[in-house]
Amino acid sequence: MLKSNKSANKKHAYLIIAHNNFYTLKKLIELLDDDRNDIYIHIDSKVKSYDFSLLKSVVKKSNIEIYSNIAVYWGDYSQVEVELFLLKKATLKSYCYYHLLSGVDLPLKSQTEIHNFFYKNRGKEFVHFTSSEISKDKINWISHYHFLQKFVRCSKFNAINKLFAIFEKILLTGQKILGIKRYDHTYQLQKGANWFSITDDFAKYVLSQEKWIEKHFKFSKSADEIFMQTILINSKFRSHLYLDSFNDDYHACMRYIDWNRGNPYTFHMKDFNELLCSDFLWARKFDENIDKKIIDEIYNTIKKENEK
Repeated sequence: MLKSNKSANKKHAYLIIAHNNFYTLKKLIELLDDDRNDIYIHIDSKVKSYDFSLLKSVVKKSNIEIYSNIAVYWGDYSQVEVELFLLKKATLKSYCYYHLLSGVDLPLKSQTEIHNFFYKNRGKEFVHFTSSEISKDKINWISHYHFLQKFVRCSKFNAINKLFAIFEKILLTGQKILGIKRYDHTYQLQKGANWFSITDDFAKYVLSQEKWIEKHFKFSKSADEIFMQTILINSKFRSHLYLDSFNDDYHACMRYIDWNRGNPYTFHMKDFNELLCSDFLWARKFDENIDKKIIDEIYNTIKKENEK
């Protein structure tokens, strides 16, 4: 068993990225509210009409900070920027673990169970890897400049999105013709889910690589699924992985995410027993507009466990 960083306190930091589904987010925050946790939330700066004080009002035990500094776009480098932003804010207090969640996640275990699990596995890094080698098409995500990535899904009009996608394809084709490649193969690339639970030592190491991250991943596609895995696999922290299997097993980050039934699948009430009987610590995703009952049932069940 690895020893945890002695300078890190025993508390955990939850880093949450959200942009909608505020009913689910509120339930998530309530279930994370614990003397042993602090909560750092980033709300997409494009959200203009939500009263953030409603989120703060439900927190009684944790410290909570809510930010809205960055406009976040699907597949864009802004996803990386918001992760680094939250890590910067949280690492000022040197937590034992940093858990990155989305605003549509929910815990499947009580806070005592979660803390006991990480104490038992202290020093381990919980980062997911899709496979032992990154595929060629995913290498193309970062080997060329995707200057228009943030625009390919930003409009409510599909015609505009398709137009930007066409321009993006033209720019990529031009780079291939000119032989422009930014990935030089001097480091190993890796890919996986962007949701993680990492130690204070690794969190601060990631932040120490911020200039390198920007140089190699800015204007890339879906870098949030590559940069963390790439940094870890090329560092001493590789030997600290909880699972060193590289076979798309989400136990590597202890999150229940189902890509077989959706993109990813949104859980329904019929999945309740399957979720609560699993050994995962958290699950995503949930949507009050699709099935509010499953959110309420998990909330009520875990809340009772937290109160024991």
